[in-house]
Amino acid sequence: MNKTTGMFRWVAVLFLLLAGSAHGELAIIAHPDNPEPALTLKQVKRIYLARAKTFPQGGLVQRADQEPGSPVRQEFMNKVLKLRERQLNAYWSKMTFTGRGTRPEVVGKDGDIKQWVLHHPKGLGYIDAGQVDDQVKVLLIIP
Repeated sequence: MNKTTGMFRWVAVLFLLLAGSAHGELAIIAHPDNPEPALTLKQVKRIYLARAKTFPQGGLVQRADQEPGSPVRQEFMNKVLKLRERQLNAYWSKMTFTGRGTRPEVVGKDGDIKQWVLHHPKGLGYIDAGQVDDQVKVLLIIP
């Protein structure tokens, strides 16, 4: 094997490793009876940061969050909130102290979030899009 072939194989293996570690799409889900047709990324961010307390069509919203350290939560924080864990904790400390908002309820992982949404008609959660089934309503897919 010459140097060029060896280098090509090394780059190909590295690419496959990096591509395999990337997460998939996120799904913003709600109770199947939720009348909201869809949400935008901006609306989801406003809801999750307690800047909006209702769905755009009206009606209070209850938010479910995945547990800290979950890969799906990290993906959500990067793609939607554009915050790191430390920044989010500081944000919620300020919001709680000033009485302007409270953090979402920490529920668990994908399966726990789906069950929580099914038991909360005003609920909103996020899961890996690969975990979506016909039990929940998808309001947004985030690539």
